Order: sequence, then C-alpha cells, then structure tokens
Amino acid sequence: MTSYFLRTLFVHTAGTRLVLDGDSVRALHDEVPPRRLPLNAIDSIAVLSGIDISTPLLARCADDGRTVAILSRYGKPRAIVEGPMSGRGQLRRLQYESHFETGRRDEMARSIVSGKIAQMSWAVKQWARDAEATKVPHLHQAAAELQHDQESLAGAGRLQALGVEGAASRRYFDCFSIVLKSSHFPGRQRRPPLDPVNAVLSFLYSMTRLAVHGATHAAGLDPYCGFLHGDRDGQPSLVLDLMEEFRPEADRVAVSLFNRRQLREEHFDSSLTGAIALSDSGREVVLEAWHRHRKQEARLRSAQTPVPNAAVPIVQANLLANALRSGGTYSPHELVVR
Repeated sequence: MTSYFLRTLFVHTAGTRLVLDGDSVRALHDEVPPRRLPLNAIDSIAVLSGIDISTPLLARCADDGRTVAILSRYGKPRAIVEGPMSGRGQLRRLQYESHFETGRRDEMARSIVSGKIAQMSWAVKQWARDAEATKVPHLHQAAAELQHDQESLAGAGRLQALGVEGAASRRYFDCFSIVLKSSHFPGRQRRPPLDPVNAVLSFLYSMTRLAVHGATHAAGLDPYCGFLHGDRDGQPSLVLDLMEEFRPEADRVAVSLFNRRQLREEHFDSSLTGAIALSDSGREVVLEAWHRHRKQEARLRSAQTPVPNAAVPIVQANLLANALRSGGTYSPHELVVR
C-alpha cells in the first residue's frame, strides 16, 4: 500500500486514504491495517491516481514546506502542492534576468546539454564493462561519438544545443538494444509507453523529476523558469532542464532490472489501447531498486567526500543557484570512476 524511500512517502494502492493524525500521516485502506508515520520523518509525499488525500493533511504539508506530488498511473506528475515561499526574491530576479538575456541563456543551455551527454557517455562506458566481447567495440564507438557530440556544443545557441541533444539521445538509445540481454526495446516511446522497457523508463523518469523538483524548491529557484526547455504554461522548465543530467542514472537502474530478470510479465498491466504500465507488484520491484540506488554513495569531482545519490540533485540545484548569484557558469555533476 505504502512505501518509504529516503524520506519520501510513496503511496500507490488505489482506495487508500491519507489523513492527518496529530503530527503524523495515517494511511487507511479497507483491506489492510492502518499505517502511521511521523511527519517529521517525511520530506515529500508522492501518490498515484486513486489515492485520496485529506485537506487538513495537504494544508499541513504546505505549511511545513513539504511537497505533495500527485502522479498518473504511468508515473507522470499531474499536480504538485507546495507551500508559500519567502526570502527568495533576489535569487529569482537573477534567474529571470539570465532567462531573458540571450547570451546567458545560451550558455546555461550548453552546460545542461553537455552534462547530459557526459552522463550518457559515462553510462555507455559502464555498460561496456559488463557487455559481451562482441558488443564492446560498438559501445566504445558510441561513447566516442557522444564525446564528439559534447565537443560540438562549443559556441552553440539554445536551439542548436537542443539539436545536438536530440542527435546524441538517439545515438545513446541505440545502445539499449545492445545492452538489454533479453528484453526488446523498440526505441524511446512515451505518452503512454507501449512496451515494458519504456514503461519502466517513464516511471523512473517521474521519480527523477520529483527529486529534482524538490531540489529546485529547496534551493530557492523558480521551477518554472528554465534555460534549455521552452516556456509553456504549467511546464516546470527548470526542473526538466536540471533532470536531464540525471536521466542516465534512471536508465542504468532500468537496464539492471531487466538484465537481472527482476521484472517479469506479471509485473506489467496492459490496457485495451495497448498502453503498458507497471502493476502494483512491478512498482514495488522498481521502487526497491530505486531506493537502493539512491542510498548508494556517488563520488563527484566537485565534492571532497562521497554523497548519496539522493543528495546529488540538491547539490546541483544549489550549484545552479550559486552560478546565478555569481554570474558564473553552471557545472553539471561529474562522476569519478572507481
């Protein structure tokens, strides 16, 4: 019914009702005993469609600065509930000025795309370490081509950077068919996913998006004013920008789940339209793997000591805030290979 992952309460069983119980949240369901968790142990709450959240609980979370995210069955964020914010005017003024200054926005967009391509190249190299001997040359070639894509960003404007990102992503996803040992991958598909691999990727990307949204909020940034992605009503452009460099981490979790055969046919549901979604048991498997990944420590070139993967988006959101304050360049995270 509920899962607790590094201070995020995730509720996915339809028919569950979450209510405020003093300084705790209580989960109620007709078929299972109630569960109670202190609010001071929770940084955020994420629920799927079919979960009822009481108004007093929403209000308390807003007052405490605790994010509540409501997701679709496929894991796509539908609504984010946040509380009032104060003391962030100066940082956000700098963020808006950078957004509307073409040269500065181009610079930020290049940094974001460069960070994503660097992480894609790193992921491909890691896959090559465990791949069959016949597949290693192709993966090494793909990593080299991704590095060339990254170098081609020099002096690119925002739209050019988007073009480079698109080409690099297609090259990167071509590697999926090589590294997946027993699962078919037809290419990246979404809205909704039509195969198990894309269903898992979409769900993990939603988890990534929630983590990054919380990080931007904690850093005092406006989640809806970005640099790489365009401006659309209701689109958290900065969240989408910052999560680009974290997508390959979700990809590695997905590949590991399929290659270790931890996901099977019973972990997926299909609709009459052909859409594929994780079942309740499938979400449990994926969330457990995501939990393990977020607990693992990452070695960053920008940090003197290892930090949990769960903390890296917070580190990066604060680095972005500092770059805006200083007028400097944003540096995406870079993993150190042990």
